[in-house]
Amino acid sequence: MKPSNRLDRFTDIIQSPTDHRDYAMVTLANGLRCALVHDLKSQQSTAALAVAAGHFHDPSHTQGLAHFLEHMLFLGTQGYPEATEYQDYIHQHGGQHNAWTGTEFSSYYFSCDSAAFAGALDRFSRFFYQPTFNTDWITKEVLSIEAEFKLKKSDELRRLYQVHKTTANPAHPFHKFSVGNLATLTDNGDTTRLETELHEFFTNWYRANRMTLVLAGPQSLDELAAMAEAYFAPVSGNGPPVKAETAPLYLPDQLGVQLNVRPIKDARRLILAFALPGIDDDYAHKSTSFIAHLLGYEGPGSLFAELHQRNLINSLSAGGGISGSNFKDFNINMQLTDEGLAATDIIIEQVFATIRLIEQQGLEEWRYVERQTAIANAFRFQEPARTADLAAQLAINMHHYSDQDLIFGDYRMAGLNIEKTRQLLAAMTPGNMRATFIHKEVEVTEHEPIYGTDYQLAALPNEQLERWSAPASAWARLPPPNPYLHDLKAPLPLPEAGSDTPQLHTIAPGITLWHLQDPDFRAPKAHIYCQFVLPEATRSARHYACARLWSELMIDRLNEDCYDAEIAGLHFNIYPQHYGITLHVSGYSVGSAELSAHLLAQFRQPSFADSRWRDIHQKLQANWQSALANKPLNLLFARLNVLLQPHMYALSDLAGALAEVSLDDFKQWQADLFQSAEVKLFAHGDVNLERLGPLLEGVQQQFSLSENLQAQVPPTYSVAELKQSGKLEQRGQLQTQHSDHAALLVIQGKSLDITQQATLLLLNQFIQPHFFNELRTHQQLGYVVGSTYMPIEQRPHLLLYVQSSRYPATTLCERINTFITHFIEDLEELGASDLGNIRKFLVRKLREPDTNLRLRSQRLWTCVSQYNVNFDRLEAIAQLLESHTTSFFIEKIREQLSATENHGYITATPKEL
Repeated sequence: MKPSNRLDRFTDIIQSPTDHRDYAMVTLANGLRCALVHDLKSQQSTAALAVAAGHFHDPSHTQGLAHFLEHMLFLGTQGYPEATEYQDYIHQHGGQHNAWTGTEFSSYYFSCDSAAFAGALDRFSRFFYQPTFNTDWITKEVLSIEAEFKLKKSDELRRLYQVHKTTANPAHPFHKFSVGNLATLTDNGDTTRLETELHEFFTNWYRANRMTLVLAGPQSLDELAAMAEAYFAPVSGNGPPVKAETAPLYLPDQLGVQLNVRPIKDARRLILAFALPGIDDDYAHKSTSFIAHLLGYEGPGSLFAELHQRNLINSLSAGGGISGSNFKDFNINMQLTDEGLAATDIIIEQVFATIRLIEQQGLEEWRYVERQTAIANAFRFQEPARTADLAAQLAINMHHYSDQDLIFGDYRMAGLNIEKTRQLLAAMTPGNMRATFIHKEVEVTEHEPIYGTDYQLAALPNEQLERWSAPASAWARLPPPNPYLHDLKAPLPLPEAGSDTPQLHTIAPGITLWHLQDPDFRAPKAHIYCQFVLPEATRSARHYACARLWSELMIDRLNEDCYDAEIAGLHFNIYPQHYGITLHVSGYSVGSAELSAHLLAQFRQPSFADSRWRDIHQKLQANWQSALANKPLNLLFARLNVLLQPHMYALSDLAGALAEVSLDDFKQWQADLFQSAEVKLFAHGDVNLERLGPLLEGVQQQFSLSENLQAQVPPTYSVAELKQSGKLEQRGQLQTQHSDHAALLVIQGKSLDITQQATLLLLNQFIQPHFFNELRTHQQLGYVVGSTYMPIEQRPHLLLYVQSSRYPATTLCERINTFITHFIEDLEELGASDLGNIRKFLVRKLREPDTNLRLRSQRLWTCVSQYNVNFDRLEAIAQLLESHTTSFFIEKIREQLSATENHGYITATPKEL
């Protein structure tokens, strides 16, 4: 394709010093603004298009139309009328695609092999100027929208969101139902009007001047500009200009109110939402973000700390909430304890006291500069995102930021805007607030018909409004200067005899260290993993439940102490797994080893307040007991792990076991927890052995260490053995509290052999589009249909799954079996046409360089955490894929699909009430 010389380019785009890409922006003659991203290191190319048309633009009598249009664009264009042509092409060339519909924008994006980019763009671009909107597919896809709606009908966030919409201004487009279903899109199933309105919506809103496009890949900027012009010039321009909404989000009687919402699952939540004006014009100063930083601070003496120490709340976050062109809900979201439920007046009073404290004492330049420094460090040393992930975000950024701030807009903090910040704080008053209480026992008088949520909206009493308007003295104090925050320096020098793989160091009996000072990602960042193999954490459901509780309590106890480190860019997590308990510290390398040592020192003799133990003990039980209301497929994946992995336990078993654990029982278990431990450390990034010294000394001094505990954990269970023992039938048929049915077929490799791994990895990529097109697109079995490759302790598994609101699990199993039978029959023909490209894609994917330090750390930790450490497995699979013929793999795939002794079903059916 010839380069375009006719398009003026803007290249003055601010980017991070760690960003190796080249950027430019052009505007086509039709008004389409395009960002071009040249990434020489990328093996794939990506396109993303965002259009200023979302559910706000739906006609009131056809709510969900924008979302329905998004679905229909994938089902054929005049140039490529076959409904699966686009999806098939993307999958055949190693790619992925997706889309979403929001309030004021919709987004479409894909990635594929760079050599196939032109062909993919030819198919993709036609979405936006020649969709067919085939009548037959309109009828079918309405059923898919209905299935998606039913799938999410019990989703707590959607239920709350719809109540929020119902109680907002009917004249504001936020009031509309965004998803759509059979009732809102059709006239009792008749799609005649829908087809007409679909054409009208597309013609009105899908115009080039309302769109932004990002093309990214290894192609030069000239080539990308030429592609933009060649494929997107036919998109019609001259659409209506993008305008902000004018109607207020809330009417006067919808503010100064209390909104009660009854959830399905057990919940105790208080959300205080303040109605603020739109904030797009303030992105350069981020005044709401600065206020959220001060209100949401969790260090000692903070609003969170004071309420938490009094056992009134478990969590607090500030600054979230819906936003749009003329509105911003500033939310303070709190999870309440039982005591907190009875003290909401006091909690809300303290929130207002803290807001007034910030207004009076918090607007100091040094506080803003601290936030500026933290954000500047994050930008300067940001870890490059995959180009495929970056493109969709940039397409949306182009609608909100100046061209220069295409990337930097998310980080720009140009100085404290005192006037704007005072205006925002002045609007955070009781009369401008909506206080939402989410609990099963709140008083309700109304019923939201779409999702079936019971709620009540009522004006807050005057005495409460008056009390909160003149609150008592604040318990909280404002944050002191952050001792962890400073300008970061260059990374440590590399050793002369460096390595590109982690090296093993045996520190002492029972403690090993894998270490790699990374030679490629030269930023002052590090990841430190500390894996404790602990028999007392895993030997039974009771022990594992205690380990989960202990991890939650430790995080709860340490969060306040470590919050300044968190703000400065040092993060930690503590979690149990089937070996024991793992600590992960990540972020800037300066202080990471010291923080790890400090946290591990707390492991040995932690003391937890009895009130915190009771509250988290109760919360975990409630979460586990309510799990049956989760999406069936989520439950099936969780149950699969339980069936295949030793020392993993069903949530229902954990809930039952934890219910029998008293505080004294827990204290006795805790005393024994570290009596026998094996420790495996992994340190990666800008960290050398000298810097790790205090951590290594601390582990040896504080823990009683044993050897070879990890070797005693049994291997992955085989599907064949589970079937023979009857365990698969006994434990693999779940009854849930969800209305959908689901089926999950497990195809397990016979061994850990590299050929088995390569075959199932290849089969997953091969079978995925055929399985989706047949069972989702043609048979319309359900909205969620797919496949995935899942190795467990390096034993490979292929999973095929369907979730349906229309068909029982037995039918889903039968349809999957029929599909596999036909797939085997067509294997020779399909494999001859598809497998060559798929093999090449997988080889490239397996050899694809790590994008950033975080992804490399995750990959290496996956290798290190296994009992048999092997860093060459991916390369070995790539070599095997290269060295064998297509016919060899067709035969291996046939063997895998025909070896039904290694196949097993897990199913979910609604529990009879």
